Amino acid sequence: MKRLFAIVTMLVALVSACGKAGDPRAPELAAPRTITNLTARSEPKGVALIWSRPTEYVDGSALKDLASFVIFRKEVSATCPDCPVPYRQLTTVGVEDREKFVQKKQYRYDDEEVRPKAIYRYRVSSQLFDGSLSAPSNEVEVARGDK
Repeated sequence: MKRLFAIVTMLVALVSACGKAGDPRAPELAAPRTITNLTARSEPKGVALIWSRPTEYVDGSALKDLASFVIFRKEVSATCPDCPVPYRQLTTVGVEDREKFVQKKQYRYDDEEVRPKAIYRYRVSSQLFDGSLSAPSNEVEVARGDK
């Protein structure tokens, strides 16, 4: 009787394990394509950042689990522009149209927490629901005016 119970238990375990358990892609291929068209411009109230929404994973398949964009910023010293200053996470911009037929193609974020006469560098990463980030976008630099 114990032997029969063991065989039935093994069969149940094998049957329940059948099917596609998950995405067979390597983790580095399941990342969103890198944003390559980040732009920034100084405006009266701050810095405007604009970029396009990625639509594919690195492996070329359709991107289905985009959750948000993480914006990173660092302030650059005017006297030492090449000094190593780390990027800090500025904010996260949520993606709220995943289920819609027509999705937003371009995103904009206005950074109003900037100082006059300061120089800032920005980059953006796409974030998936599991928290993983894409490679950072191209880096952009903005010098604020006197106002």
